[in-house]
Amino acid sequence: MIKEEITLLNNNQSIWTNTIEAIIIALVVLVPIAFYPYCITVFIPAKELVAEVLILLALMFFGLKKLSKEEFKFTHISLNIPVLSFIAICGLSLIWSNSFFISLKEIPLFFAGPLLYFIITNNIKHEQQINRILTTIITVGTLLGIYGIFQYNGIDFSFWAHNIGRQQVFGLFGNVNYFAEYLIVPLPIAVSLFFVSQNKLKKFLLLIGIISMGASLVATFTRGSYIGFGVSLIFMFFLFVYSRGKRFIKDNKSIFIILALMVILFTSLMVIPTPLNKSGTAIEKIKSRISISQLTQSPSIKRRIATWKFTALMIKDHPLIGSGIGTYKYNTLKYQAEFFKQGENRSLYPHGFAEKAHNEYLQLWAEMGIIGLIIFIWLIVNYFSFGIKILKKIKNEHKQGIIIGLMGSVLAVLVDALFGFPLHLPATIILFWVSIGLTIVMGGNKPIQNKDKKSEARKTIFFPVKFFLFLGIIFLSVFLCVTIARPFIARTYWYYTNKEIKNENYNEAIKIGEKALKWDPYLGQIYYDIGKILKIKELYGISLEYFEKAAKYIDYPGLPQDVAIIYLKKGQLEKAAVWLKKAISYQSNEKTMFPLYSELGNTYLRLQNYKPAEIAFINALKINPNFINARYGLAGAYLNQNRKNEAIEEFKNVIKNAPDSLEAKNARNIMQKISQDILRAPSEETETP
Repeated sequence: MIKEEITLLNNNQSIWTNTIEAIIIALVVLVPIAFYPYCITVFIPAKELVAEVLILLALMFFGLKKLSKEEFKFTHISLNIPVLSFIAICGLSLIWSNSFFISLKEIPLFFAGPLLYFIITNNIKHEQQINRILTTIITVGTLLGIYGIFQYNGIDFSFWAHNIGRQQVFGLFGNVNYFAEYLIVPLPIAVSLFFVSQNKLKKFLLLIGIISMGASLVATFTRGSYIGFGVSLIFMFFLFVYSRGKRFIKDNKSIFIILALMVILFTSLMVIPTPLNKSGTAIEKIKSRISISQLTQSPSIKRRIATWKFTALMIKDHPLIGSGIGTYKYNTLKYQAEFFKQGENRSLYPHGFAEKAHNEYLQLWAEMGIIGLIIFIWLIVNYFSFGIKILKKIKNEHKQGIIIGLMGSVLAVLVDALFGFPLHLPATIILFWVSIGLTIVMGGNKPIQNKDKKSEARKTIFFPVKFFLFLGIIFLSVFLCVTIARPFIARTYWYYTNKEIKNENYNEAIKIGEKALKWDPYLGQIYYDIGKILKIKELYGISLEYFEKAAKYIDYPGLPQDVAIIYLKKGQLEKAAVWLKKAISYQSNEKTMFPLYSELGNTYLRLQNYKPAEIAFINALKINPNFINARYGLAGAYLNQNRKNEAIEEFKNVIKNAPDSLEAKNARNIMQKISQDILRAPSEETETP
């Protein structure tokens, strides 16, 4: 589709290089389409596993290539130091992480991209290699774009039938946002190559790709990706003008006129009522998604703002080095609870569970501190500086087009990262780092030569040593592949555990869950599920053990309440109070808070902490003034503080609101006793000598 002459190295390739190139192409093809229906979740774990295993295999063949040729040299690039620094800060964050094993499980995904960058820059050197990789990227993107168009029109596999509404167009990613954040990478490459290709057939094929991917992107109704792609188009336009001058506009004048007319037509459809933008049409949906009211008042926007604000609280606590890579989702509920305690935030912003910050830069800062964020920005600035310098030197227009398209793709992801989390999605990560790596390759960097003459003379490694080194590389690679596959296998067992739980086959669910934990002993969700089953069976001691293990690796909204209930059952009231307060702060709405406030008040009464009990009951009554249990408990708190008049007032409220209740009966008896004590008190004083 895009094969043009590029001035690069033209040497013969070894079998090692061919294999590495094949793995890179396999990454581009397999990661976007990978899914496994018997896993939780269906899409992301499978894509992560495919990406990580293939990159490990590419590293293995890279190591075997170096060993077989005994050429221990690497391509010298100015970007190497920032990339290595980024790898280093990711690895070092394990030391200060507030959950070491959570961070350890995240490391493979974070390392995947930078390692792929080194694989590409040291093995992809030739024109044919670059053409094959770019053609594959555009072809896969085009096919998925066509599939997205079918999905929008209701033509799809029956097993996706549960996906409706905005989730209708999700490709093979399970989520419209994930699909959109994939499409914005191949699209700029296709657009750029369309402008530089001289072959009419190739231009036509590229146009099909642009239309199919663009239509699917529009049908996702994902605003952040719209902005990312739009900014990348503007950026690429200026790069074309920068590299080719006004001639670029002159040569493509007819295309720009058509585009201008399309913009005018689209704007008119947004403003003027026509049958094409009536209710239910794609244009009407786009209009509603980008309207001022949607951008300022929609729940999704408010939810993102809330997420960014409590992410700022995380950053405030660990500004320099962060809380550790991958720990964001572990900390999110705690900081969300802290945020909702402030002012009217609970009523102003929607509640939720944010596994990601929906802003890669804030999340990077929260997890790896300002140091990690600065290193990443350094990497990006270095990359664009390198790319722009290349454009100054290059005269080949097709090569310019490739570089501009690759830089446009990188920028699209970086802009989208302000509103989403594309750098946590395997398919986007792969294309992002492939784009960075190929940009560097297009710069024609030369390898560092070993200038030590003595080492050149000693080039041959003793065969037995070489043989064992070969075996060592292979064994280590296989070991690492099995290691990173273990969490995926555990998640397949988790799928079957949930299936048995739904069928109420609890004993079988526990057996399968324990198998999952053998594969991944840090899968907190399994500990939680088993703990819930044991709680149902009233095996509270063992259930508590599983809940406490779960709390080391996950933080679920319902976990504190489950733990609190067990502590109450065991009579450990002080611990129960701590977990009840946490459970209250995790509630999604006030309706579920007041029974917990009442339970907290009763717990404090049993602990004879009457003032905290009073506060808990008052908080419950602020939410539901007619909650009898809280009224009765508050009366008890007043009575135990010798505030009899206030206690009587609350007892009267209990009788008034629920005259036939047991609480009302007890209230009458207590009030009668209080009255008798008051009457007896003066006579006793009279009899006192």
